[in-house]
Amino acid sequence: MSPRARICPALSAVLEGLKLARRELAGSEADAPRRRWVSVALVSALQAGLVAALSGYESAGEGDVADPSQPDRIAPVALLLRRARSAEYLNPPELLELPGRVVRDIEQVVTARNSVLHRPDEAKNPPVNEAFRSVLQVLQQVCLTHPPFPVKEHGVMLALIRDEISALQRALAPIG
Repeated sequence: MSPRARICPALSAVLEGLKLARRELAGSEADAPRRRWVSVALVSALQAGLVAALSGYESAGEGDVADPSQPDRIAPVALLLRRARSAEYLNPPELLELPGRVVRDIEQVVTARNSVLHRPDEAKNPPVNEAFRSVLQVLQQVCLTHPPFPVKEHGVMLALIRDEISALQRALAPIG
């Protein structure tokens, strides 16, 4: 699949991840264990958002989003995030420049996601809202504020993503 052809499905996955995160966050008010699925949904959305961003340049290649150990698979979030923070892959203003706190927050959400999927008995304490907000901050930048892909082709999808990010930010604000 060409890099440009990855953008639309990636943005669809961002939207679906954000919708799931919002649904599970709302459901966690009545059923607290559902909150752990917010991490799963946000990591999925983040991975897809990073794929869209790293696929946006004309010079993007298959290897920009591939896992080096399994080239037929998408790289894990940590590697995609490292690439999105590297001038080798993106140029300012698309280049992600994140404070250490945001990177640590994202690592916390990824760890929580891994616990939910691979060690469900240990997945008791979901990340705090600040960690979720850090993921939303990165998605805001790569999809809306400084997307490296042509936005004109994806206007409706990006508007829906903007709405979901805003709704999640509002939902996370009073709880934090």
